[in-house]
Amino acid sequence: MQPKLIKYYLLGLFVIGLVLFIVLQFNSAQNIRKLISGNEKLLDELNVKNELQKLQTNIAKTDSKVRGTVISQDTLNITGIEAEVAVIKADLGEINKLVLNDSTEKLLTQLNYLVDEKNNFNVAVLDSFYLKGKWSAERMINAQKGKRLGEAINVILHALDSTRQTEVNHTTHLIDTSGQKALNWGTIMLFFACLSSLLSFLYITSRIYKQEQLIEALDHSRQQEKKLTVVKDQFLANMSHEIRTPMNAVLGFTHLLQQQPLNEKSREYVASIQHAGENLLDIINDILDISKIESGMMRLEPVSFSLRGMMHSLQLMFQPKAQEKLLDLSVHIDAGVPDILYGDVMRLTQVLVNLVNNAIKFTPQGQVTVRVSPVGGNESGIRLLFTIADTGIGISPNKLSTIFDRFNQAEADITRKYGGTGLGLTIVKQLVELQHGTISVESELGKGSTFLVQLPYTQGELLAEGTELSGYSQEHFTLPQQPDIRLLVAEDNRMNQNLLRHLLGNRQLHYQLVANGQEAVNALSKQHFDLILMDLQMPEMDGYTATRKIREELHSNIPIVAMTAHAMAGEREKCLQTGMNEYLAKPIREEELYRMIQVFTGKSSTPEHYVHPHPHNGYAYNGESSLVQLEYLQQLSRGDKAFEQNMLTQFVTQLPEDLSMLKKAIDEEAATDIRRTAHTLKTTISFIGLEAHLYPILESFEHLEVNYDKALVSDQFNTLKRLCVQALQETLQLLF
Repeated sequence: MQPKLIKYYLLGLFVIGLVLFIVLQFNSAQNIRKLISGNEKLLDELNVKNELQKLQTNIAKTDSKVRGTVISQDTLNITGIEAEVAVIKADLGEINKLVLNDSTEKLLTQLNYLVDEKNNFNVAVLDSFYLKGKWSAERMINAQKGKRLGEAINVILHALDSTRQTEVNHTTHLIDTSGQKALNWGTIMLFFACLSSLLSFLYITSRIYKQEQLIEALDHSRQQEKKLTVVKDQFLANMSHEIRTPMNAVLGFTHLLQQQPLNEKSREYVASIQHAGENLLDIINDILDISKIESGMMRLEPVSFSLRGMMHSLQLMFQPKAQEKLLDLSVHIDAGVPDILYGDVMRLTQVLVNLVNNAIKFTPQGQVTVRVSPVGGNESGIRLLFTIADTGIGISPNKLSTIFDRFNQAEADITRKYGGTGLGLTIVKQLVELQHGTISVESELGKGSTFLVQLPYTQGELLAEGTELSGYSQEHFTLPQQPDIRLLVAEDNRMNQNLLRHLLGNRQLHYQLVANGQEAVNALSKQHFDLILMDLQMPEMDGYTATRKIREELHSNIPIVAMTAHAMAGEREKCLQTGMNEYLAKPIREEELYRMIQVFTGKSSTPEHYVHPHPHNGYAYNGESSLVQLEYLQQLSRGDKAFEQNMLTQFVTQLPEDLSMLKKAIDEEAATDIRRTAHTLKTTISFIGLEAHLYPILESFEHLEVNYDKALVSDQFNTLKRLCVQALQETLQLLF
């Protein structure tokens, strides 16, 4: 049976049941009415019988008084005879009203006549007694006329009684029949009522059971959907990590190769490699963004920011790319637009970066213009219109309605010619709607496009600058006449601390370095910072706990960027769910670090000097058998040999300490300490390119269960120790 027809079958059954109930109720009511009518009729017959008996008794009583008066000559007996006669006439009149019908009309006529004659006779006897005396009255009595009249009256009364008895029997039978029918129909009604109640109960119970099954199945489906979503997100996070690592290496080597003398053909090949690598990273970022939005993990983090500072950074970011294509890139902000706004500057930057990047990509010549203007507002807020116009290839009118759909680009050859996933505008639209804004596009094929984005903001207030970052035992670095960016860095690994000192110092940034999450919370409660770089695995208090305290106890919306060497799937999403704003994988990439600082602070910073990295820096490689690879360290150092020497020296010092701590944890069979020390070791060995050889072993330690195979762990540690000793020997050869 089709589900759509069930309701019609149920409606039909309901109508049939209703009609059946009405018929049963009608028949039952009819029989009850017959029963009531029969009872009333039987009561009337009983009244008739009673009246007949009263008439017969009163006639006999009157005769008796008349005879007694004549015989005893006692006139006292005559008292009330007139009243008795009147009662007899009244009884006769009542009988006439109750018994009058076709079958008794003749008998009633005779009865009326005889009763009148009987009354007249009695009156005549009494008159004769008064006038002529006793003998005259006795003679009338002895003439037997009164006796004959009395006998005739009794015959008539008996006939009437017989006739009424037949009616009584018929009425009694009718009452019995109607009562039995009423009882039967009542029983049938009771049976159908019980049956209907039972069927209704069974139906309702079955529907409730099916509904519970559906709810249970729905819950199970939701749980499965959540699990699948988690699996998908974990897969995307894991794959992004696995793809990013080699792609960053490809782009890094491409950057190094571009610094070398190349002929025209080689330079073209290198440029193609760089372009393809950047496109691949863009695709990965787009997939991660759309996944994060759809899974509900994209959260708004409103802060006070400088609109003009952010737009200036945006222009600086895209100016080289525009100049490369000989495009005129201009940014205009109307005078009526306030500078300090309160909103999610990161999401705004992401929207504008995507739209400006598309405008430059699809504009072969001409200009790209970005304009910010107010379109409405009140005392508490303002609505801004961001207009991104270009003179590029444009969009055909029939494609405008689908331009924001996922995996969709305006023309079929766009992807082949310009690349991309077709997700960029989908992400932009969802980010705009997430901020309660609107986006639209106006375009004409061959004449360019104009994207119109409206977003609401409230006017922000400048955050207090706080006191100078001093009075702490932790190290901080400041130089004058640089962007006023204040960073809080929570990192316990000494090599990472040195790296961050080097990277942040190159950009002349203000920063304060702390060794654990508790120190980070304490520092934030006393000072103002623009951004926190938060390691996840730290002693005393880890990064997750520190973030929760910052969000829940300090009620701070300061941007927090997680730093971790975890390659586990879903680690990035876990960071976002905890309250962090972004995820930075270790080993830390210089450009990625600077990009996040710029995006989250809305400010830009430029290094005081730039030294092109040297591909060898005086270090010799030991060929394919060498474990130590210095490409990453050289990219970070930008030719600073003292920094490289310092990092290598610290590696030689710290690696034996970390190995010793890991050996101690294994000997004590402390799974928690093994996992924590293995995570620390991953950071230590990442600076000299040991990830490919040692990460598999260290990740198996990181995922160690409580009931682990001790012999297998011991064998893995011996392998790890052997490779670390070889790496130490190679590093020592490089140092000396």
